[in-house]
Amino acid sequence: MENEIEVLKLAGRFPARVKGLLRSKPGGVLLLMPCNDVHTVGMNDLLDIAFVGDDGRIIESYRAVAPLRRLKCRKAVAVLERFSTCDPPWFSVGDYVGISRKEGGKA
Repeated sequence: MENEIEVLKLAGRFPARVKGLLRSKPGGVLLLMPCNDVHTVGMNDLLDIAFVGDDGRIIESYRAVAPLRRLKCRKAVAVLERFSTCDPPWFSVGDYVGISRKEGGKA
């Protein structure tokens, strides 16, 4: 995937990571960091989930994960997730994720 993600929300603190996409509207991608274990309890929608290794590479990727599921990847340092209703392609194993902030940006 060689596209840039336009809207990336960061969930770095524990409460934000636990909440994840719960009660959120579709659009954009959520970065949970640090994280290697996610669940879809309380979700009504399907999610796309990708686990990121410490080198920035996608090490596991899932599409359309149903509610009431739990996914773990011990080697992951972060997780990317979004609602499956989003149109752009999703990450594949081996894709590189580089995160940078815009000049003057906060994240």
